Amino acid sequence: MSAIESEIKTGASRQVGNFELTPMSQVLKVQIPGYHAGLIWNRPKAVVVRTPDGQEQVLPVTDVTRVAIWAILAGGLLGAILMRSLYWNR
Repeated sequence: MSAIESEIKTGASRQVGNFELTPMSQVLKVQIPGYHAGLIWNRPKAVVVRTPDGQEQVLPVTDVTRVAIWAILAGGLLGAILMRSLYWNR
């Protein structure tokens, strides 16, 4: 078993009206070799929609929380760089 693994998992299908919906998520597993400890991170990936006539369509899911976390990180780094450049010679 490797220390870092990534895989796509599908959830249980649900019937909604005439459509069958199946959620998909990406799982990232990080395990420390030699220990029974690690990290498992799940994030939404897509929803597969199956119509009554058998057609399938994959609708991607935007993980808004992940986008917000990256925006906060970028804002913090930009603020730190700006503060350093303003107070560099003081």
